[in-house]
Amino acid sequence: MLSRLRPAVLAVIVAAFAVAACSRPSAEDCEAALRNWFTLIYWDDAEKEIAAAPAAQREALRQTKLADKDKKLADGMELGVLQCRGSRDHDGVKCMKAATTATQARTCRAPKDK
Repeated sequence: MLSRLRPAVLAVIVAAFAVAACSRPSAEDCEAALRNWFTLIYWDDAEKEIAAAPAAQREALRQTKLADKDKKLADGMELGVLQCRGSRDHDGVKCMKAATTATQARTCRAPKDK
């Protein structure tokens, strides 16, 4: 009887994991959301720094920031996608994808009151 029960228990466990996995945002949605969110936040902060720099240095600083953004984004994307999928926050992903300003993007990741 125990040998018949094991496949049934295994089937239930596999089904539970399959259902749990379905409730996660896709890797593609997470990546798109994170790219948009990071780009908006990064350039909002970078533009303030660029504006504060002497006029003669602004274009060079902008180019440095452009290269820096791409590297930072690439370096953190894999972990970011894993955390995004693990959070199961479909609303947050939609918000980050739809944001068009840094202010909107920041509200997507604001701590939620419980």
